[in-house]
Amino acid sequence: MVSKKIITEHKNGADNIIASRQATNQSNLEEDSAVWKLIAHQSLAVEKTHNKKNEIVWKCRDKGIDTPTRRHATSVINTIHSRIAKHIDYRGIPSEEAITFEHIKKMATIYLEADEWLQIDYCRDATRQALDEDVQIEMLRVYTGLDVDKPKNGEYTVANGDIQNKKDVKDKKFARSVDAIVPSIEAYGFLKYSGPVGSVTSVHQVGESKSFIQEAKKYCDKHDNEKLFFVQVDGVAGEEHLYEMSKSIGEHHRRIFAGNSENVIKWLKNKAAISG
Repeated sequence: MVSKKIITEHKNGADNIIASRQATNQSNLEEDSAVWKLIAHQSLAVEKTHNKKNEIVWKCRDKGIDTPTRRHATSVINTIHSRIAKHIDYRGIPSEEAITFEHIKKMATIYLEADEWLQIDYCRDATRQALDEDVQIEMLRVYTGLDVDKPKNGEYTVANGDIQNKKDVKDKKFARSVDAIVPSIEAYGFLKYSGPVGSVTSVHQVGESKSFIQEAKKYCDKHDNEKLFFVQVDGVAGEEHLYEMSKSIGEHHRRIFAGNSENVIKWLKNKAAISG
């Protein structure tokens, strides 16, 4: 599957994220609808099993299709199963165990027969594909010309005045994973997109950004070196807090920065020019 679409044509990070989400959702629909057709119209070889938690798991075992398509079909089949299971009483099914592949085929057929205007709501959602960070990182690469790495979650964590793997952090309460690294200038970034103002998610994300700044300050107090830290926040709900984030950085402004993508790009380019 190659559904992720990364758009960086705008200077504004939020605009790129929104455009990338829309393009990715369209790609998701094209890919998922092809799998719906497989499920609805072909006699797929499937297996119904249970995982270690005794939860029902479907697996596509059809060797007549390639491995990536089998994996995609497995994912879609399990998603459809979970959607059916939410309302088994309404659908006249006695229990989740009683859900058969025929039920899943019926749902896939209903998806295909739905109006195109509605089908987009049945496919994978771009907001659940870690797309936003990918867009922000690609913007850094495109507009700074620098190499930017995306470490695995928890591989680098700023906590208690140190940078270490999250599994080695004793007190994880305020630990914040690093989302992006610019190796040439040793800059560690925390990336967030916070769209709608007032949602529980946006408030939580702003809090995480502020926490990263506090942990970065602890590191700077403990280590007198050239490592840099930045918080890259896009979206209305996040950007409206950038002033207070910048103010909280205080005397550490030489090594820590908070801004939207456009401002972070300028800051990184400036730091690269100084170090070069």
